[in-house]
Amino acid sequence: MFAIFRSMHGRLFLLLLVGMVVAVASTVLLTHSRQHEIYERVRVQHLATEIGLLVESLQNIAPQVRNEFLYSFHSMGMRGRMITGTLPPITDRDEVLEDALQQRMPDVKFVAEQPNRAACADADIRRSRRSHVPLLCQRVNLVFQDGSGLELTIPMPPMREQAYPPPILRSILLFAAFLALLAWLVARIATRPLRQLADAADSLDITRVSEPLPEKGSSEVRAATRAFNRMQKRIYEDVRERTGMLAAITHDLQTPLTRLRLRLEKLPDETLRDKLVGDMQAMQQMLQEGLELARSLDTSEARQLLDLDSLLDSLCSDAVEAGQQVVYGERCAARLRAHPLALRRALSNLLDNAVKYGQRAEVSLNCDARQCHIRIRDFGPGIPPQLLETVFTPFYRIEHSRSRETGGTGLGLAIARNIVQRHNGELALTNHPEGGLQAEVTLPL
Repeated sequence: MFAIFRSMHGRLFLLLLVGMVVAVASTVLLTHSRQHEIYERVRVQHLATEIGLLVESLQNIAPQVRNEFLYSFHSMGMRGRMITGTLPPITDRDEVLEDALQQRMPDVKFVAEQPNRAACADADIRRSRRSHVPLLCQRVNLVFQDGSGLELTIPMPPMREQAYPPPILRSILLFAAFLALLAWLVARIATRPLRQLADAADSLDITRVSEPLPEKGSSEVRAATRAFNRMQKRIYEDVRERTGMLAAITHDLQTPLTRLRLRLEKLPDETLRDKLVGDMQAMQQMLQEGLELARSLDTSEARQLLDLDSLLDSLCSDAVEAGQQVVYGERCAARLRAHPLALRRALSNLLDNAVKYGQRAEVSLNCDARQCHIRIRDFGPGIPPQLLETVFTPFYRIEHSRSRETGGTGLGLAIARNIVQRHNGELALTNHPEGGLQAEVTLPL
């Protein structure tokens, strides 16, 4: 899950989301606090006015009918009772309401209590059965000039009641959901050009002219795209020039070497003639493989729909007929568009290396929905781990096990990798846990 936050898309999304959520949450909290303050001020003033009117009414009627008057309906749902003697004590006082009442009725003694649930139970005030929100009530004790006491119980309006989840929390969660969507879209739009550049770099084919990326978006994105297109063109031109030069030199040397060999055949000293002809053959073989290396970068061959299973079966059958120990084991149906001759040359090089240096070879083909894996394993001594990538360098040979005397010139693996990369695939070498070397070719379907 945390892998997404290692990408620029994830980090930009997280930064935008956290920043906007903090900003919105702070604004909502500040607004809510200010709204609550204004609401409390208005409520207290209105409550003080209503209590003042009720007290004035009680003062104008006879004491014996005051309880009967209190049982009737009053504004804001107030319930009251006249008390003779000491009023119930109040500890958690509401000083804001007391100040408002003091201004409204300076000649009356009173004590106001903060809203609580116990006050509702004491006054036998119940909420409708349809409401599951706990009810809060507020008590106010007053003492008239004649010494009589009054206990008022006022139910709090729904805005003061505790809801779950609190409205402010619901607002913040709703804002966070919308901001998450907005941050995701902004991060996606901002990182899309980078993904396009990365995809273009991964699919860069140095052997052919690729379509330039469309230059669109912001000025910085257009500048980066323009630079990538120029780089892609320069790489292709450099590779084409190098490949053409290598192919020309290799081809032009074939003719003088052939004439030189014919002249060597006429030497009277048979021993000297055989040595010189052997050296000549080694030079011609190196030139031939150099020409093959140049051809491995050539894209003139048309792509065709190729049955990979049939190709591998044909290569393994030819090897068996030639007396080599080759087994084609696990297989699957795989069809892909490829350069048939080039891909055959690459797989043939890998199979020849496996038989030459490992005595026998096992070939397998596995497929999934997106790519296929060709594994060619030999049973030789393997390669030191630090040289598994070095052997792909052109003309590089490992001494003793893969020296020139055993027939290697150091170009077979380089040619195979060039061809596989032309097919947007990968070629990797690993030492098999049970011994021997394994070449794995991954090709997209």
